[in-house]
Amino acid sequence: MDYLIGKVIGNRYEIVEKVGTGGMATVYKAKCQVLDRFVAIKVLKDSLKHDTEVVKKFNTESRAAARLSHPNIVQVYDVSESGELDYIVMEHVDGITLKEYISEKGHLEPKEACEFAVQIGRALACAHAGGIIHRDIKPHNVLMASDGTLKVADFGIAQAATSETMVAGSGAMGSVHYISPEQARGGFINERSDIYSLGVVLYEMLTGEVPFDGANPVAVAIAKLEKDAVDIREKCNLDIPDEVCDIVMKAISKDQHSRYQSAQEMVADLEKVIGIAPSGRDAREGKFETKRLDSNKARDEYNMRKSKGKKRKQANNNVKIAIIAAASAVLLGILSYCSMSGGAQEYLVPDLTNLTIEEAEELLERENLRLNENIDYEESEEIEEGKIIKHNPGVNQPVKKNRKIKVTVSLGSDKEMVEVPNVVDLEQEEAEKRLRENGFKYVIEEEFSETIEIGYVIKQEPSANEKAEKGTEVTIYVSAEEEQAVVPKLTGIFQSEAEKLIVEAGLVVGDITMGESDEEYGKVIGQSPSAKTGVEKGTKVDLLISEGIPTETAQPLKKKTLTINIPSAGGETVHIKAVANGKEIYNKTHKRTEGTVDIPVQSSKDASVQVYMDGTLVADKVIYFD
Repeated sequence: MDYLIGKVIGNRYEIVEKVGTGGMATVYKAKCQVLDRFVAIKVLKDSLKHDTEVVKKFNTESRAAARLSHPNIVQVYDVSESGELDYIVMEHVDGITLKEYISEKGHLEPKEACEFAVQIGRALACAHAGGIIHRDIKPHNVLMASDGTLKVADFGIAQAATSETMVAGSGAMGSVHYISPEQARGGFINERSDIYSLGVVLYEMLTGEVPFDGANPVAVAIAKLEKDAVDIREKCNLDIPDEVCDIVMKAISKDQHSRYQSAQEMVADLEKVIGIAPSGRDAREGKFETKRLDSNKARDEYNMRKSKGKKRKQANNNVKIAIIAAASAVLLGILSYCSMSGGAQEYLVPDLTNLTIEEAEELLERENLRLNENIDYEESEEIEEGKIIKHNPGVNQPVKKNRKIKVTVSLGSDKEMVEVPNVVDLEQEEAEKRLRENGFKYVIEEEFSETIEIGYVIKQEPSANEKAEKGTEVTIYVSAEEEQAVVPKLTGIFQSEAEKLIVEAGLVVGDITMGESDEEYGKVIGQSPSAKTGVEKGTKVDLLISEGIPTETAQPLKKKTLTINIPSAGGETVHIKAVANGKEIYNKTHKRTEGTVDIPVQSSKDASVQVYMDGTLVADKVIYFD
């Protein structure tokens, strides 16, 4: 049993029960004997009370927080003065945390999420105006009162807790999912750091997931520093207005200057989206339908959640007691780490497309998931009426147990859908007639076939018996004579021109071989197949290229190799052309994966060589043959 329970501290606060524990403090419910009311008392952990810097910050920041007065901030009533026990006396909020609420619902509807973000944003705006930066905004630090009001807690200890939250084993490492990139790297922190954290909380409320996750807290922090958050539009298929998505992505920008410059600025955008004027009146221009909640119904739902929360906590405490009694020190260390990183088992969302609602419910139940009762419907030409078109989260997305999966069901199509007739193996004229009679258009494509007689249909798209709208265009492939190509005359022209003619004729450039000749260097002196030969399209044409004019009287040619590096960036291939002393000596396409290309340079004197890649000059140098 906790040694403080039953004791009276500060000569007025009787400790009733322990509510919870965090990275640096333990929270108790207490009875104020002077004012006869319940309060919450946050007591600094014994392991930290000898750290003078932490204690000093704890007390200094707590006094600063005590000056804050706002309906969305947990009020600080008192701060310890004795020095023996460091604690803060706060307003007691009889409710659950926003984290528990999100976990229970899976994700919130956009309007509710935005309304909650407005409340948190107003709390931050008040704190920032008073010169206080929270530094640890997360759903765990937001309490939900019975009337639906949110109250931000831990103003005052957040700054003192900053170093503690980054210590492995502290139990507060969950904060790493919500802190800003500048906090993760130990950089400059200001009001925009809190705005980032609020953006992450809004992201989680809308999707049930945080923007960055990983195997451990360090991996999450590194991801924040190296990557941009996945756009909320890509993360899920929920019906979230673009205006809300824009607010979220602006708030969680990695660059401080790209975020909202004040909490009030973010609140103003949220109020505009949900149709709340700054005064609190209905602005009648929001993106959501405003509904008035029945207060009794809201209170009943709150009490039910609260009851469930207490039962879960009691069950968890019983399990923990049993584990502690039986486990070794190593197992305790593992459980501590699991507690830091959430510890909740994740489940992969199965593929629900083309299933009925009943089939989907059965499958989800087997996977420890649930179907969201709010079902969307839309027309579909591809998916049969009553079958699921899409769902969010999508296939194989990791989610928590009992997550509600939102589905969109097909209403079918109001267009007349009929089966495409089978015209394969029919003569072209008969195939055309059958398609017309069934209300389809058609396109003819000729194709060589070794098995189908000329003039008959080889295949069709769409396939036979598929359903398609009347008037759809059906492509029928008709057997035709094999297409022939004529090999052009290539001798006497330069290699680059010859390769161009080969491609234009529907042929393929084959092997290139160099040989001695009286012809100028680079000209074609032989080809195979020979000119004017009829061949199938796609046939390879090999070329023999002249190495230059040999002569006894002329100075002998010398040969050197110029190696050029091929950059990896760009398309799959690059065209390389080289000119030496004004004459083209190389012209060929290479794959970038080759890395380098060797260009032979022949001359009896020094050569000025220019190399071009895709038409851009990349090298201009003189090759010396002395």
